Amino acid sequence: MKTTRKAVLAGAAGAALLLAGCGSDSEGGAGATDGSLEKSELTVGSLPLADYAALYWADEKGFFEDEGLDVTIEPVQGGPAGVQKVVSGELDFTNSTPFGTAMAVDSGLPIRSVVLTSALADNGIGIFVPKNSPIKDMEDLDGKSIGINTTKNMGDITFNALAEDKGIDVSPKWVEVPFPEMISGVKAKSIDAGYMPEPFMSAAREGGLRQVVDNTEGPNKGLAGSTYVSSQKFLDDNPDTAAAFATAMYKAGGDLEENEDELRAWLPSIAQLDKDLAKKLPLPTYYSEMDDEAYGEAIDILKEQELVKSDLDVETTVWAPKES
Repeated sequence: MKTTRKAVLAGAAGAALLLAGCGSDSEGGAGATDGSLEKSELTVGSLPLADYAALYWADEKGFFEDEGLDVTIEPVQGGPAGVQKVVSGELDFTNSTPFGTAMAVDSGLPIRSVVLTSALADNGIGIFVPKNSPIKDMEDLDGKSIGINTTKNMGDITFNALAEDKGIDVSPKWVEVPFPEMISGVKAKSIDAGYMPEPFMSAAREGGLRQVVDNTEGPNKGLAGSTYVSSQKFLDDNPDTAAAFATAMYKAGGDLEENEDELRAWLPSIAQLDKDLAKKLPLPTYYSEMDDEAYGEAIDILKEQELVKSDLDVETTVWAPKES
């Protein structure tokens, strides 16, 4: 069983644990709410992965409807692509990570994390090599090419954090490779190793590859890994709608934690998983409220790797409702 992090979210105001009493709306932080939805129809960008299952669960189980929302889910290629659509107003919300959100805010993009949806599953991301590769562990990856979907993202950031924690001096060459091409690239030896999440990890094992790094060890264990974000403009204009979205998402997260068997049976309907894999897939922990400590720990990793400014205020990267 996975570690469960549960707490009932009591209404929209309960989501404001992180930022009660923060600065003005234009600075991020908390948005004043009065209980009346500014808009009811939302378009949300997302990847159909287990990490983001709360969105699809909330839609299918009626949690959005309970909050007066009609949500359309639009597939996106990845977090950065979705973020650009949020900034331009094409999407109301989209999936991201604490890493991606904080780096975007640090660079000046006007987005905020509204929902913290899941934490990394134990051994849910890792690095694989051919079965007969001389690479045996993390140290052997120094100077070697590792395929990764995008750099300065979950794969290389968690790798570097783990290496630092282990006291290992290792500098691989990161090569951007789409996940669907990763296994074939490793097998063809066009790259020495490949970084993968599930379900690609299970496919890699079935394809004869060997795992040499579990990126979820050490400082990355239970790391806050997935969020949904919106633009500051949308949040300023629609605080009650954003609060309702967060409430539905956290209710879905709590429900997922309580219904693991049903979740595993349901996952193949949204993700590219076969039923047998879904039964044994490492599952993330789903949040039923904002965990400010876990979120802050993820941002601390960015600061340690100098990927954001050392004085970046975590509160400028998140949003929560407050009563007017």
